[in-house]
Amino acid sequence: MQRVLLLFLAATLTCCAPGRFTTSTLNQTALAAHRTVAILPFDVEQDRIRLSDIRFPGADTTLTAQQRIQQEWTAKQQWEGRHVAYRLQELFYDQLQAQKPARGYTVQFQDVRETNRLLQQAGITYENLPDKSLEEVRKALGVDAILSGETLLFQPLPNGVGLAARILLNEPLLGNQSVIPASEATTSLTLYDCRENQLAWRLDFQRTGNNALKPERLAQNLVRAAMPSFPYSRR
Repeated sequence: MQRVLLLFLAATLTCCAPGRFTTSTLNQTALAAHRTVAILPFDVEQDRIRLSDIRFPGADTTLTAQQRIQQEWTAKQQWEGRHVAYRLQELFYDQLQAQKPARGYTVQFQDVRETNRLLQQAGITYENLPDKSLEEVRKALGVDAILSGETLLFQPLPNGVGLAARILLNEPLLGNQSVIPASEATTSLTLYDCRENQLAWRLDFQRTGNNALKPERLAQNLVRAAMPSFPYSRR
């Protein structure tokens, strides 16, 4: 019974782990002039271990077998990262509407389906987007500003395994003394002014816990953290 209570307590604390964030407004004049904003698919990198990822080469323990398993794991991470990238783009747009200030916004956010259609029409894909200049993206989308996000989803151990290891090692459930790293979502949101090709606003966000890795929760937390200083909220 004691162990069950410890598991419940730790799971609750993990779900409610506070987020850390900082915001920076770099060009208020440019931000005030914006009327249309596009949200790009997020740039997502995954470094996650789940039970389904744990595989053994069986009788074949050669270097070739180990490399094959590593390549398959990397390909899966990249495929999932691409899916999460578009999911975060959509969810962030939805959360901007769900958490809209009472007086609304000073800009119009381009529907993400239209954004993706225009990018595809211009030959800009998720894979080659990082190689495109801001001017190329602006011409494709026809907006005043572009909001993008870079996200790292880090999960060193499968769900439940890290917690069990801490209990077995008799580590504290609270505090930062654990030698076992926690799951963590780290995101940088950036707003670029298309007219001057300059960064105008930035949010750096970090949150720990397995729930923080869920796209729905991450998008909600990002918008919630951004709102106090979001440059497009009507005051």
